[in-house]
Amino acid sequence: MKEFVKEKVSDAVRELLGEDKVHVVERASFEKPKKKEFGDFATNISFLLARELKRKPFEIARELSQKLSELPEFEKVEVAGGGFINFTFSQDFYVKILKEVAETDFYVSDIGKGEKVLLEYVSANPTGPLHVGHGRGAVVGDVLYRAMKLTGYAPEREFYINDAGRQIKLLGVSIYARMKELKKENYPFPEDGYRGEYIKELAEKLLKERPDILELPEEEAVEIASEFGKRELLKEIKEDLKELGVEFDNWFSEKGLYERGEVERVLKLLEEKGLLYEKEGALWLKTTLFGDDKDRVVRRSNGEYTYFASDIAYHYNKMERGYEKAIDVWGADHHGYIPRVKAAVQALGGNPDWLEVILIQLVKLFKGGQEVKMSKRAGNFVTLRWLMEEVGVDAVRFFFLLKRHDTPLDFDIDLALSAKNENPVYYVQYAHARLCSILDKAKERGLEPSDDNLKLLSSEEEKELIIGCYLLRYELQAVASRREPHRLTYYLIDLASKLHRFYNKHRVMDESEKELSSARLYLINAVRKTIKIGLDILNVNAPRRM
Repeated sequence: MKEFVKEKVSDAVRELLGEDKVHVVERASFEKPKKKEFGDFATNISFLLARELKRKPFEIARELSQKLSELPEFEKVEVAGGGFINFTFSQDFYVKILKEVAETDFYVSDIGKGEKVLLEYVSANPTGPLHVGHGRGAVVGDVLYRAMKLTGYAPEREFYINDAGRQIKLLGVSIYARMKELKKENYPFPEDGYRGEYIKELAEKLLKERPDILELPEEEAVEIASEFGKRELLKEIKEDLKELGVEFDNWFSEKGLYERGEVERVLKLLEEKGLLYEKEGALWLKTTLFGDDKDRVVRRSNGEYTYFASDIAYHYNKMERGYEKAIDVWGADHHGYIPRVKAAVQALGGNPDWLEVILIQLVKLFKGGQEVKMSKRAGNFVTLRWLMEEVGVDAVRFFFLLKRHDTPLDFDIDLALSAKNENPVYYVQYAHARLCSILDKAKERGLEPSDDNLKLLSSEEEKELIIGCYLLRYELQAVASRREPHRLTYYLIDLASKLHRFYNKHRVMDESEKELSSARLYLINAVRKTIKIGLDILNVNAPRRM
């Protein structure tokens, strides 16, 4: 409840010392004391304020503690150690927040203040099926979007389709070569072509649709194969994402940027600013003026635009659409690309901090203690679809968030399939099912949740569980503001652990103590609701029975 105490201290500082001193609260520590008798939380805020106000910490602490003591949420607020302030929550406080958890949308807040944010994630080239790395980025983006919506931001989701340029043509050449092979015609397969089984599948399908395609001029046939392959693979990508529970508000085409002349327009704008120059037949952007380590080519000497050129146009398009913040989710191998895109944003008159990049680290799969490195269909990587079929969507989504996105993830397939507490998604889902079972059995025995005697919930385990539920509000705020979706899985695992500690020590249903039983059932229902909300935000099922 650090955030709650912090809010109350901020209010007291604002009232007693003025708005211009509230910023000091951000630098203060709010920690649980090592000894329980010192209260639930302690802060050093008075020592930090003393430096600014040129006053003694003890005097400031006494003034603040007197103000904070008036609040019903605290049983006592005491000054200790020459200026530390210790807080002990009141029983009324526990009752109040438990009722909020049980009866309101307590987890919803407005820290985003309506900020218009564009979240762009996955954005896989439509030249092959999605791999597990794409899946991790998809879940990170999706859960971040859900958290931001619940905390007052105005986010939108976008998939950038890389459907222009060399890789799309190479897709067409790869399909064309496989069609030739199927017809027993000698044709060299491109050295850097796409080699997965899916290329052969596409070749077979296209030959059925267009039996005459190999009679056409090669250039025309390759173009048809490129468009066909792109369309089919994009359809497959959309199906895989739908299966994963990931949706988008916009599907933005790179090709459309060229068709609308946006690439040429943005380069013209940069030229007018004197930021382009020619060298060795190529056109360069002076990104070094804006912090990049070297200038970058936007048009090659053969007249072809680089991917960087279309990326500049794409981000300028985002700026023109009025987003206050752009968050891009990229693979970790794109780390070196960040400075040049930020430089382009600045060159176009934007703030480089307008663009925020989340990097997704690699996923390694393990089965039977051995790393799974590739699938037959994809050739050199494991497809997301294979993993979803192997362990189920719930496990895929939950496991992808078991570590920070910027940390490599080892995905244990055997663990994801096990029905044991060591499996974190099973552990949390089982906690929800267990609570549903308790409530059902209580109803059969004529016991119902009631808020009439919530003050009876005074044990450490009950208080810990009440606070644990309410913390969802602050965890969601941290997920949204810090861009850390993994915090939600950590939170749910911890809440399930608190539940098991409570359940192992206290009897929920006792006909001889109906008032206490009804209060505990009220608490149990609040925990069930909280776990369900958390799983819903993760888009993971909350089963009633397991």
